[in-house]
Formats: sequence, structure tokens, C-alpha cells
Amino acid sequence: MPGTPGEPDSLRAWRPWVLEEADGALRMWYSGDDGTTSRILAALQPPGGAWERLGIAVDAGFAGETDSYGAESPCVVKTPGGYLMVYGGFDGEVSRLHMATSDDARRWDAQGTIMQRGPEDVGGASHPCVLITGERWWLFFTGYRGSSGTERSELVAAVSQTGASWDRVGAVLEPEPGEVAVSHPCVLDVSRTFYMFYASDVGGPIRIALASSSDGLSWDRRGAVLEPAGQGPDGLGVHTPCVMRPRDGSLGMWYSGMPVGDEELGYRICSARFPGPWPT
Repeated sequence: MPGTPGEPDSLRAWRPWVLEEADGALRMWYSGDDGTTSRILAALQPPGGAWERLGIAVDAGFAGETDSYGAESPCVVKTPGGYLMVYGGFDGEVSRLHMATSDDARRWDAQGTIMQRGPEDVGGASHPCVLITGERWWLFFTGYRGSSGTERSELVAAVSQTGASWDRVGAVLEPEPGEVAVSHPCVLDVSRTFYMFYASDVGGPIRIALASSSDGLSWDRRGAVLEPAGQGPDGLGVHTPCVMRPRDGSLGMWYSGMPVGDEELGYRICSARFPGPWPT
């Protein structure tokens, strides 16, 4: 899914988030970058059809000054009231988590920023993942401790009863020896066990790794599950996983791939599928 010249994702299309509708259609929201500004774009795949671009869903400045320099990294969940999106917005100095709501998944209403910054994300917060369980809402995201927002990152969690206000839990997964950073969490709840797919930066090509947890707080690393290979669109790096379980029982992953020879971080969206059964 590479961008085309003149489009808002002409340089980079990455950080996809996918939902399956009741009729089997897939909706995707993703970060698009034209070399100047990041925006959140939307696409739709009808049952049995190809992906169709729907254009800009959330533009820079959607919430005002706090995302005036760009919006990125959407996570969308369905709630009894419609659709809820959490995304990263950049004001020119720091990125913060924002929320938006929609009745139809097309027209969005800005709800502003969520959560005050803490020590784990004093340099910025982005790449959220919202998970609604029977007991509570979970919010996992990438936190940057450095002032520039581009240094070592770790995965941070918060909890909520309704999604309206959040209580910070703190860092739940930090880089281990040999890792530069961990980022871009995507968490599934399968049979009361949490599975987190995330980007692992070991100082070379970025790979996608897996960790599991029984409580959302302590995580056991399972190692890399997808690594760059070959000369295709993801031969130089795989990044920003979104993993979803369609109704057919398989496991689908959408992620950002970087082709061999790329010098501009020109990610494009790729997909992979694991037919099952679920690993234990």
C-alpha cells in the first residue's frame, strides 16, 4: 500500500490500525506523511475486495494547538456509543495522546488531550493501543523520557473504568540489554491472557516481537515473531504492528515495511497472516 505523488501519504504510510465490521469489511486508519505533515488517513476493504483509500480522517490541527503540527498513530475501538480513536498529536515541541469520537467511523469529533505527562513520557507520548476487557479499559502507549522525544522509548500503561479518565500504571516493558528501544504496542486479550506485539529496535533493522502477561503489568518476552527478509517491501525493516483476529479464526497482522535501499524512511503498509491455532 505505497503512497502516490501528491497524496498525503506520498512519503510514508505506516502505523496501521484495522477493525472488522459485522459484514466482514475491514476498516483501516493509518499515519500518512507527505514529507511535511503527518495526518491520519482511512481506507476500507469490502468483503472479497481490494483496499480503497477514503482520504483524510484526522488532519493536523484537528484538536487545536496540541496537534497543530501533525496527527499520527491512530487506535480505534468500537464502543456501545460508536467509535473511539486515541492518537498521537504533535504541537511542535512534544507529542501527546488525544481522543476523538465518531458515530459512523467517518466523521470525527475532537475530544482533546488525555492524561497529564509523567516521568515515563516527559519527552512525548504516542502510538496508543486501547484494549477493553470485562473488568476495565487498558491503554498502552510509547513513552519517551528524553526531551527530544526521539531517544530511548519504553511501553507505558494506564487503566480506566470508562475511558473518560485514566490512572497511570507506569512503564510495563523497557528495553532489555541489546535493545535500543521498544515501541508501538498492540495488545490482544485471548482466554484471559494478554499478548503484546511491539516493535523491537536492536540498533539495526527493526523487528516485531511478542510478549505475554496474565495481569497486564508483568510481561514475559516471547522473542521476535516477524523479521525483515528478502528484497521485498519489508526487506529492510518491519515496524508498527497491528494484530487482529478476524471471524474466520486466523490471525492477521498489518505492519509497516521498509524496502531495501530506502534512505528516506519511506515505510509502506504490508500484511501477514497466521492461520492458527493460537500459540500458547
